[in-house]
Amino acid sequence: MQEVHKKENAVRRKKRQQKQKEMKKRVMLLCMVMFLLGVFCGKIVFAKEDAESVSVSEVVSSKVRESDEDRVNINDGRVVLAEDEEDWKLVLVNSTHFMEDGYTPQLAEIENNYYVDARIVEDLQDMLAAGRAAGLDFWICSAYRTMEKQTSLYENKVQRLMQEKGISYEKAYEEAGNTVAYPGTSEHQLGLAVDIVAKDYQQLDDKQANTEEAKWLKEHCAEYGFILRYPLDKTEETGIIFEPWHYRYVGKEAAKEIMEQGICLEEYLETLN
Repeated sequence: MQEVHKKENAVRRKKRQQKQKEMKKRVMLLCMVMFLLGVFCGKIVFAKEDAESVSVSEVVSSKVRESDEDRVNINDGRVVLAEDEEDWKLVLVNSTHFMEDGYTPQLAEIENNYYVDARIVEDLQDMLAAGRAAGLDFWICSAYRTMEKQTSLYENKVQRLMQEKGISYEKAYEEAGNTVAYPGTSEHQLGLAVDIVAKDYQQLDDKQANTEEAKWLKEHCAEYGFILRYPLDKTEETGIIFEPWHYRYVGKEAAKEIMEQGICLEEYLETLN
């Protein structure tokens, strides 16, 4: 019976890998089409700043508020999980683990038209309220993103790299993944991640870690089921640079173990396996 179960899991993994390859091809084709259309129409706009030093306040004022066409419809949300995922809180999404094709979480608003998976809203609001009661001034700068939004962010990074470094589209497309999650591999698309910064220091860089808001979050996030998803010196394991603003919901039990041990989600899941 155990052997049959192993074979079934192997078949599911193979199917999932095939879906991931197909999704990657589709997203790359979409990016190429967007690039060509931009060149043809003469409307490609290059951002002035890198993702590592972008001003959140400028982002909020210029593009965080989505258009009516892109705005989330929380009544149409649905959850589609992999068949062998036992715990939605621990779903792994990274450069080697793509989201299930068609994944759309049931969403609920946090504040200021930002949305996350409805199941984490209460804990997230409790965490923000506790920090604010302690005199801190949090500012949410990103939460749930659609596939279209993540694809646009990735393509913008590709264009900046091409302009700044004078490299080919293919080279820029590969290099962009070092700082921007490839579409289909971003935790923001799960609805389980949120970017939180200090209102008086709205920069997405390493110095964010020195703010009182970031220090408080790192110390207390596990109490509310969150972890610092991309810690310092864990880039090799996560595939993403240090991001002291990116917090991911994993549930209180897992969060406590991860933060106390100073590990990342990938390492924690390895211990479970």
